[in-house]
Amino acid sequence: MDKNLRRKIKELEEQMEALIIAIPKEEASYHFYTDLAKNTEHEGSRKMFNRLAEEELDHKSSLIELVEKLRKEIDSLKK
Repeated sequence: MDKNLRRKIKELEEQMEALIIAIPKEEASYHFYTDLAKNTEHEGSRKMFNRLAEEELDHKSSLIELVEKLRKEIDSLKK
């Protein structure tokens, strides 16, 4: 395997690792906002916290998709 290809794979693996670290943080943020929504009496605040919680789930899904895309790219480069 040539040096440039190894470097490219290493860069992609590092990006993938960063995304993998971020995924549980998005999950934790989701729980944080849902807890806030459950514990607030103000309807407007509750709606805002629920909306933020849903955005965190969207972020998590996007990160998972990116990890899978990077994994496939790395696999194809290693062949």
